[in-house]
Amino acid sequence: MVDSPARFLCVHGHFYQPPRENPWLEAVETEKSASPYHDWNERITDECYAVNLAARILDGSNQIVSIVNNYARFSFNFGPTLLTWLEVNHPEVYTAIIDSDRENAPEYSGHGSALAQAYNHLIMPLANRRDKETQVAWGVSDFRRRFGRPPEGMWLPETAVDLETLDIMAGRGIKFTLLAPHQAARVKSPDGSWHPAGGAIDTSQPYACRLPSGRSISIFFYHPGLSKGVAFGSLLQNGDQLADSVLAAYARTAGPSIITIATDGETYGHHRRFGEMALAYAFDKLDRRGVRITNMAEYLANHPPAAEVEIVENSSWSCDHDVERWRSGCCCSTGSHPGWNQRWRAPLRQAMDLLRDNLNPLFEQAAKELLTDPWAARNDYEEVIGDRSPDVVEAFLKRHGSRQLTFGEKVRALKLLELQRHLMAIYTSCGWFFDDIGGLESVLVMKQAGRALQLADQLFGQSPEREFLNILETAQSNDRAKGSGWDIFEREVRPLIAGLKQAAANIAIQSLFPEPASEPDLYTYSINISDLNRYGDDGLRLSSGDIEISSTVTLEKQRFVFAAMLRGSHEVIAGLEAYKSPEDYAGLKSKLGSFAGPADGAGCREFLEARFAGSVFDLRHLFGDERTVVVEGIIGGTLKEAEAAYRTIYSGHRETMRFLRSLGQAIPSQFKTAAEFVLSTDLKDMLKADTLDLENVETLLNEMKLWEIPPEKEAVSYYLSGQLENILLSLIDAPDDHAAMSTAIGSLQLFKDTILFPNLWRVQNLYFAMFQNIYIGRKDKPGREDWLASFVLLGRLLQIRID
Repeated sequence: MVDSPARFLCVHGHFYQPPRENPWLEAVETEKSASPYHDWNERITDECYAVNLAARILDGSNQIVSIVNNYARFSFNFGPTLLTWLEVNHPEVYTAIIDSDRENAPEYSGHGSALAQAYNHLIMPLANRRDKETQVAWGVSDFRRRFGRPPEGMWLPETAVDLETLDIMAGRGIKFTLLAPHQAARVKSPDGSWHPAGGAIDTSQPYACRLPSGRSISIFFYHPGLSKGVAFGSLLQNGDQLADSVLAAYARTAGPSIITIATDGETYGHHRRFGEMALAYAFDKLDRRGVRITNMAEYLANHPPAAEVEIVENSSWSCDHDVERWRSGCCCSTGSHPGWNQRWRAPLRQAMDLLRDNLNPLFEQAAKELLTDPWAARNDYEEVIGDRSPDVVEAFLKRHGSRQLTFGEKVRALKLLELQRHLMAIYTSCGWFFDDIGGLESVLVMKQAGRALQLADQLFGQSPEREFLNILETAQSNDRAKGSGWDIFEREVRPLIAGLKQAAANIAIQSLFPEPASEPDLYTYSINISDLNRYGDDGLRLSSGDIEISSTVTLEKQRFVFAAMLRGSHEVIAGLEAYKSPEDYAGLKSKLGSFAGPADGAGCREFLEARFAGSVFDLRHLFGDERTVVVEGIIGGTLKEAEAAYRTIYSGHRETMRFLRSLGQAIPSQFKTAAEFVLSTDLKDMLKADTLDLENVETLLNEMKLWEIPPEKEAVSYYLSGQLENILLSLIDAPDDHAAMSTAIGSLQLFKDTILFPNLWRVQNLYFAMFQNIYIGRKDKPGREDWLASFVLLGRLLQIRID
């Protein structure tokens, strides 16, 4: 046991986002509501996950005096599906988070601060035993692969708990978890008697919970007042307030006690802007006041439970009605829509249960023909989900296969296991948490159901789709325009259903444009183009090809031939079919070429619709982001014409606008709209340019000020932060580049009333790197006065104090 003070603090952040990926593409498509970011994962990464790696500590003048890594002092868990997204899209953030656990373990007696999580964030008490076992197994497997060690603790989604789940966790080596105080039912007194906890359990110590198998697991309970104050109150308004509230909460006892605060991790920076800064300041202040910042694993090792607890089974931290929020119409909601009901929740749960209960027996029967133990194979399948490289997949199938499988049998085995993956993803808790079945999160679980239904059709030649939709029809949205769950499924899910043929159609349509996809992969599909031909001109473009599409998930593959046509600006049609023979393909190419000269678009369309009846595609069939790119290319000319019209209005009537302004007359909306479009577009273009021309930017800003057109703060901050990041990177390589230093200073001076400083965290990090690696070595050397003065000024503009 290590010597330590009597007061301990553990702040736990549960970092999680619902899996936003299109389940057919395994990619997050554009979410317009997150603009100027591509999607909400991108936005929240910038506002929370990344900034907590570099949280600012301010002085009394709101100047940055230090930048610290909150993950070094957090206890934290990240949802496995979120880490998967971060690993691909922000590997530097992902790596830094993973490294924080290992690098800071020595500070906590060798115990890392990261916890595992039940994999799909489903409500564990509502799952059957097999799903509970797989969720824990996948959570442990994912954690081991990422963090390089076994997890000591595991986060339960929504802290929803029952004894069976705890027993399964303990059987997998999990030592502790964290619950809400009201989830304690009874506490055992030192004299051996039990008494009701009554929602007022002493949260300053861990407890042992005896399990049906004879095992036990330790349970921490978070401090209710402080946790609520951080998540929903005012405790993150400043670090002093948070630190003082923590100090006031310690009981006046001689023995050691721990305060545990638990909230969603996104509280620190996303839900509460600057929340990560308040936390960083509070950590520092509490450390100076003798509070030992710890994690649950270290505290448990040094202070094992001295008391026992019994839990309230089927309870959670975010529902006053146990776990009814995820299976019935209880009144728990976000409160954003007073008067709405949640009666849709029960049929949504029933529809998902129908899928699971109908498809699991079919899975088991089919999988027994290929896998020695289908359920054991499912429990181990996370190793394939986490690494789909051929060697890993082959080793997995060799270990679990009942014999040497043929290629077709391998495809079938993988499809069966993918079916199981989606049959658990349909229960992601967010699908029921919010206020309406028409919301994004409920649609996400319906997408997972759509993929499961597709796989069932492919595997068994049948699926319970009709019964599933009949139940969804009884789940009515509070928004009449959205209709029922069935309506939402048809509108939001069915158009997304895709396979090898749809991937081939995407390649066929893209081949009509000057720069078709040349990447070897299109999301989860690998593309092999054996032959590609183009005919015609801008009035009538034609293309044909011989391609093979294969799935990187299930390994299935198929060879197709296609023919496609673009007539005029936007009439697009493509047909495709399975490859038959060289002669057949040669005939297709010859026939298609005959429509190119003289151009015969009508005849070509008639031919394609007849030749490929039932397999004809248009722009509606393109994958979401691909459709956006193609459509932007198609309408690019039209948009340029519209832009030219706006510029003509603005340039032609600018003097008229000045004249009206001199008379104190209002500027007509037609002129004002043209000016706003032209000037805002030009500002964005200037900020996105390779080189920032401050003189032109300043002229433009003055023009906008004249017409009372405010710059779009969020867009300016987004693009300017990218410019400044590039400038600081160049200064690290060439610190004496006077022009770069002047541009950085001038930019911040020019936009000092516009820039949103939370977007400058990367720039501030680079500045600190220059401070440590360049400034310190130069500050006492003669002849550097001008450079030092410029560097200090740049710091002040970035709200960083170094002098």
